[in-house]
Amino acid sequence: MQEVFRKLYNDSLFRNSFYLMFATGVMAGFGFFFWLISAHLVSPEDIGIATSLISVLSIISIFSLIGFDSALVRFLAHSTQRNDKLNTGIILVGGVALMLGGIFILFVREISPQLSFIRENIFMSTGFILFCAMSAINILTDAVFLAYRQTKFSLIINAIFSFIKMLLPLAFVSWGAYGIFTAAAVGQSIGFVLSIAVIMWKFDYRPAFVINLDIINEVWKYCAGNYVAGALNLLPVTLLPLIITNHLGLKEAAYFYIVMMIGNLLYTIPHATTRSLFAEGSYDTQTIGVNMKKSFKIISTLLVPATLILLVSGKYVLEFFGKSYSTDGILFLYIIAISGIAVSGYSLFNSLFRLRKNLRALIIINIFYAGSIIFLSYALLSLGLVGIGIAWLAGNALTCAVGYFFLKRPTVGLVY
Repeated sequence: MQEVFRKLYNDSLFRNSFYLMFATGVMAGFGFFFWLISAHLVSPEDIGIATSLISVLSIISIFSLIGFDSALVRFLAHSTQRNDKLNTGIILVGGVALMLGGIFILFVREISPQLSFIRENIFMSTGFILFCAMSAINILTDAVFLAYRQTKFSLIINAIFSFIKMLLPLAFVSWGAYGIFTAAAVGQSIGFVLSIAVIMWKFDYRPAFVINLDIINEVWKYCAGNYVAGALNLLPVTLLPLIITNHLGLKEAAYFYIVMMIGNLLYTIPHATTRSLFAEGSYDTQTIGVNMKKSFKIISTLLVPATLILLVSGKYVLEFFGKSYSTDGILFLYIIAISGIAVSGYSLFNSLFRLRKNLRALIIINIFYAGSIIFLSYALLSLGLVGIGIAWLAGNALTCAVGYFFLKRPTVGLVY
């Protein structure tokens, strides 16, 4: 058995997949205690405001990546201009985050009136904008570790800043809702500092205020294609809570949030594995076929038993949050668990098309992904959360079918 584990650990695809899965699990675990502590320190209304601010911060951070995270994974490892690529990416991503954060502050009254209080305080608004930049760069640095196939640093750094974040509400409790937001944002900022320090130490990175136009010319098409695909990927998870709140009610929105949180832990298996596949294929394109088969084995070996466990124990997991969650959310949870197979296929096609630089195929499958899930969710609203679950399963399955079409016709849509 020890020899088996040693062989698996020496396989970089498996090793980096494991580190990414474990990093997500560690963050989720500390995140649970972060909210448990926060809930005992401030009112539910303050928790609601804090979660809204954190959600906005997360969305701005992700949109600020402008596809550069994928570009770093795809091109950094073999680049002769690593420092210039890193500096260009960090400056661009940080600059976009500052801009988007500033735009949100300017239009916060129109976008989310309940959060408009941060515009009235110069320290709150300035802090929010700066936190946007540090959070975005912190996410970008995970792509650097993935590009170098050293995701153990992502695990270590995530564990450190998540543990510190868990304790920070005690320090900022006097600030109410903004204090809880600050605790979470400071945790991200600590991750940003640690990540930059590790990249400087381990990968000889030298920070400089440099934007290399040649690098931008080299990767902008790839960045743009991945940016569009990423935006489309975010649409369902961004819009579904609003659709559910407006048409089904706040209770159903709460059930949706909790079930999807549980489902996303299950989906960590394919997401982490396919991200590692993307890194391995970028490092050596000759290994794509072999690593594709390995990825399928890893996902199958871990996802099938995890899904069965969730199907058996899901009712009891939901009861932890309250009896009504188990009664009204269990069928939705079953569908979300079963959807793991289709979600895995969707993740595999995303990674394959990124590796092949088939940007048109990448964008088209994400158009089908976002469009089908949102359309079917509206069409099946009469079925409640079960209808949303069916839309989620069908949308991912349809996207897999479209991805298979492009996979069998590799010359279709090759534009980069």
